[in-house]
Amino acid sequence: MTSLELDHCLNRRQFLTKGVMTGTSLCFGCSVLASLSSAQDSRNAKPFQARVTENSGMSFEQAFNFAFRDSLIPQLIVLSQQIGREKLVEMLTNATDEVWFPSEIQKRFEGNLPKGFWSHVLDMEVVQNTSDVQIYKVTKCLWAKTFREANAADIGYALWCYGDYPMARSQKKKLERNTTLMQGHDCCLLKYTIAT
Repeated sequence: MTSLELDHCLNRRQFLTKGVMTGTSLCFGCSVLASLSSAQDSRNAKPFQARVTENSGMSFEQAFNFAFRDSLIPQLIVLSQQIGREKLVEMLTNATDEVWFPSEIQKRFEGNLPKGFWSHVLDMEVVQNTSDVQIYKVTKCLWAKTFREANAADIGYALWCYGDYPMARSQKKKLERNTTLMQGHDCCLLKYTIAT
């Protein structure tokens, strides 16, 4: 079947469904695929995501561009043109709240990350770390860079930055954050306190 024939076979709903599903899989680090792969291939002790990163020959920035800039972001922008940007951002924020609250999702995500992931995607300074208060200052973030360069900072905030709030709640913490790189500030300043 030629690509022209294939284009006529897929209606818009099928395209969006498949496109958003594909983009979301890429976006979330293929965590579902990684879980399935790990379960199916217990002989290989390395998580699927670590094997992909090691074997791809891509830098982390190239991987972010591949997963977000070149796939997911364009699909979400097209979707926002159809349903409205504010509606899309609202839907993504609600979905992020629901997805990132369960601690098992957070553990699975962390478990699938390659070694040294955070040092490659964030520059973060610990400002304060006591039993009651943790304050972190992030001065570099590949998510912010990627989404801002694609003129999709609002989408990036809904997908990634907002997830910090449900994760904090699930750990019985309160998050205060008035600045983010995603929103164009010079840093993300996150203050976690024990929820009362």
